[in-house]
Amino acid sequence: MQNDIAPKPMEPFTLEEERALVEKLDTLSVASLQSYIASARAALGSKALAATWRPRIELGAGHAEQALTKAQAAAARDAMSLALAAPVVVSKSRKAAAPVADEASDQTADEG
Repeated sequence: MQNDIAPKPMEPFTLEEERALVEKLDTLSVASLQSYIASARAALGSKALAATWRPRIELGAGHAEQALTKAQAAAARDAMSLALAAPVVVSKSRKAAAPVADEASDQTADEG
């Protein structure tokens, strides 16, 4: 007897599944999003990928790319705001050392 049971086509994401994926992707770091996108692209380029998986992977990859763009922009804004908020440090070591040296030289001149 031959097994005639064909794999059942995968249903598209439900709205709930799609929201869960989007929420998960939105919380990933830049490095994790880059890794996710690379894996998705590799899967989409594979001839072994079942056609029923393609829409799900395309959906995830598309949102991951959007999330990556947002995360990179946020990281750039954070870096810029940190740079603007950092106080400017002026080294006073040369100027502070000079008066001390002058006082010491005045004392030795008075003693002599």
